[in-house]
Amino acid sequence: MAVSKSLRFEVFARDAFTCQYCGMRPPDVVLELDHIHPRAKGGSDEIINLLTSCYDCNRGKSAKVISEVAPRPDADLAFLRVQQEIAEVQRFIAAEKKLATMNRKLVTSLQQIWAEFLTEDEYPTARVLLPWVKRYGADEVAMSIKLAAPAYARGNFGSYNAVSKAIRYVGAILRNRDNESAATPLCDSDIVDGDIPFDQEKPVN
Repeated sequence: MAVSKSLRFEVFARDAFTCQYCGMRPPDVVLELDHIHPRAKGGSDEIINLLTSCYDCNRGKSAKVISEVAPRPDADLAFLRVQQEIAEVQRFIAAEKKLATMNRKLVTSLQQIWAEFLTEDEYPTARVLLPWVKRYGADEVAMSIKLAAPAYARGNFGSYNAVSKAIRYVGAILRNRDNESAATPLCDSDIVDGDIPFDQEKPVN
């Protein structure tokens, strides 16, 4: 069970919002809780078993010890609490930006696979691809696009709304593979018309 935010900040306040290994404070670092006796070895989440550590020290990247840093008895704990909140929000925003960048690259990569194996005139947008990736994984999405290629090449989807039908077909392949029944042939009902968003441009190289 995760340590509650209230307990986390209670430990931070007790330790004057200071890393107990290197003496750093927010917003220069993001503080975390460290278990004195590790959870993996039976350590509890009781406050007596918790101390304040920065991100790097908690992962063993710092050789400094708290005895080398003079404490600040006049530290304003309310101010340091706000600084810690700011540091956590900044880390969250940075992680979200990194995730958005990675998702854009992933979508472009899958669109390029779609263009190579199906058609480069139209291809699914992130609104189609990212839910697939979240549910099935990027490797499965790429594989299912490739498995749909023979049917598309044979003209099984016709000429009207063919890309939307192909999207439905790839979705059906994903579901079948997820159910460990990839050998089960898809029926005509899997290839249906639908309002599926797609782009009119070729993927960016």
